[in-house]
Amino acid sequence: MSAEADAGWEVPVHRSLVRPMLLLGGEREPVMILGMISGIFILSLFRWWTFAIGAGLWMVGLFFLQRIAEKDPIMSKTFSRSLKYRKFIPAASTPFAVNPEWK
Repeated sequence: MSAEADAGWEVPVHRSLVRPMLLLGGEREPVMILGMISGIFILSLFRWWTFAIGAGLWMVGLFFLQRIAEKDPIMSKTFSRSLKYRKFIPAASTPFAVNPEWK
């Protein structure tokens, strides 16, 4: 085929296939875990001060999860993968490393 025939080739990709899975602006799984931890904390003693601490934990945690999702919507998966490959690819670079191409 010629390049002219391939120029008109397009494949439509629905937006939902490439959009990250976010819940309340944060990554889905950590937000649900935070909600469960806050809910368990609130309902464990069922006092006014546990409600205040649980609600504060929810608000502060959700704030940080939303900021993290703005930078990288799959940060938890990236972090867990980096832990898995740590023994294969050790982080050994320093700012003072000599580039072999400079020699």
